[in-house]
Amino acid sequence: MEKLERANRKELIEIIASLVARVEQLEEENGRLRRGQGGGAGLSPKPSGPPKEARERKRREQAFVRRREAPDEVRYHALERCPDCGRKLCGGWEHRRRQSIELMVDKRVVDHVLLGRWCGVCRKRWLPETEPSQMGVQGKRRFGASVQGLVAMLNVGCRLPIDMIQRLLRELFGLGISEGEVVGLVDGVRQAGKQTLRELLEQVRGSPAVCADETGWRQDGENGYLWGFFTPKVRWFLYRQSGSGQVPREVLGEQFEGKTVCDFYAGYNPPEAGSSGAGCI
Repeated sequence: MEKLERANRKELIEIIASLVARVEQLEEENGRLRRGQGGGAGLSPKPSGPPKEARERKRREQAFVRRREAPDEVRYHALERCPDCGRKLCGGWEHRRRQSIELMVDKRVVDHVLLGRWCGVCRKRWLPETEPSQMGVQGKRRFGASVQGLVAMLNVGCRLPIDMIQRLLRELFGLGISEGEVVGLVDGVRQAGKQTLRELLEQVRGSPAVCADETGWRQDGENGYLWGFFTPKVRWFLYRQSGSGQVPREVLGEQFEGKTVCDFYAGYNPPEAGSSGAGCI
């Protein structure tokens, strides 16, 4: 039994010695590789040659990085106590800064109070003469211009249906609004823009040249046409179910004297092409 133990001990000592020798060999090869002198089997030496010239890095005209914006609020984060010994920590330095962008969504109810004042000289009471627009509302509506603009943008610009607009206002702002009020707000924007639309139409009619085109358009389940009339500064769109030449005459007017740049659709030709300078190119 003792002989067997001595044999095993001797075998283990030999194995340990061989492992130590192998470790020393690997450490020596690793040192040669780091010094660029090549190494052991299967390892190719580092190619030698003249050192490359250090070239100055070409600077970009524009840095493609996320730009930091001016903060509206700064929040500091620091440890109150040492995690190891529990000692209270104070002071400190700025180690890193990270920016986040938040939307502060809230609802504001504003009371507009009209004050009556007494003139001791004239012996009269006076009230301020105010228009609804001065209070940020339209007519007798209770929703201000910010709500009206948002509703119109969601309905017209984002193509959201009325029920989705109601849900969005309720969940984001806690604002309950009826279906009729949504329709009224959008219609109010349309009424307020009538004068501006008339001025834009007059610019189209007074242009020396108008580019015109039409395309098929489905509105409220009915087929029709979306007409477009374009100048360098104005884009005028109009939906009509008709695709006849009456629509260009409706937009440009009977007295249009400019040139219409279009395809070969005869609907853009004036009723009497030879009676004036108007025509289709």
